[in-house]
Amino acid sequence: MNTATVPEPRTAAALAARRRRTEAALERVHQAIARLRREEAQVSVAAVARRADVSRTFFYDNIEARAAGPAAMTRVGEHQSRTLAEQDAEHEAT
Repeated sequence: MNTATVPEPRTAAALAARRRRTEAALERVHQAIARLRREEAQVSVAAVARRADVSRTFFYDNIEARAAGPAAMTRVGEHQSRTLAEQDAEHEAT
């Protein structure tokens, strides 16, 4: 069996390029989450992936992206719950 080996500099360069692409995608994910929160839009994996131009597979496979999503979704849910509770209290007061 003949297996070709990749020279070390090429491997290092490929790994560095992959790391840069991943970091850029993560930055886009964080920016997409921030935009969705500013717009008070629904924060979901599909919405973030669409806005960040990443696949949902990337979102689920990447630990940092996966952690950012639910945290943002929880914050939006808490905000919506508070807003509804405030509206209910205001309605009750009148």
